[in-house]
Amino acid sequence: MKTLIIICTLLFFPALSQAQSKTQVWTPSERQYLLTGLETSQSHFQQEVEGLTQEQIHFKPDSSQWSIAEVMEHLGIYEELLYWDLLNNQYTEERPDLVSTVKGIDSIMIEYATDPAKGQAPLIAKPMGRFKEKADLVHFFTLFRKEVIQLVRDTKADFRLHFIYRPPDWGVWHIRDLHQYTLLWIAHTERHLNQIRRIKSNPRFPK
Repeated sequence: MKTLIIICTLLFFPALSQAQSKTQVWTPSERQYLLTGLETSQSHFQQEVEGLTQEQIHFKPDSSQWSIAEVMEHLGIYEELLYWDLLNNQYTEERPDLVSTVKGIDSIMIEYATDPAKGQAPLIAKPMGRFKEKADLVHFFTLFRKEVIQLVRDTKADFRLHFIYRPPDWGVWHIRDLHQYTLLWIAHTERHLNQIRRIKSNPRFPK
């Protein structure tokens, strides 16, 4: 019996010591930075579309450009995708070996908000005109943004130890931790709010 107790003690205390010594890579200030960015960009979204009429949100500068309604739908689609990506990937295996690989690319994610290069939305993120009313478009975006905020606030996962993977030829976008991935979509929101501002400043924009 004494031998059994000794064996259990030897097995238990190293594991306990390891758990106690494990440091959180994702800091409280980084978590708060995401929360502030998510809440601020949501507020900016609501401010930019507040007071717009149906005619205004469906105005298109030309046939090749999106309307404000289409931009809003696009943002809602990506917000839903962000929510599901974070929800599922917080349960993937921790990869401390990749931390150094992605170190220093936070700024690239943030700078996407003002990157002048034009992108092409993938098929899954192209607006399909599912929502005609502004209230429905606002609800679509804010519904998932609120879920993302709640997830970031409550998660027990270390966002610096869980990763999003894309094809190797994507360069710096190939591997990103969940903190960086969330930074990108905050920047993505601001990027498209700039697009909405440009539409509103069009000389032909309905008054």
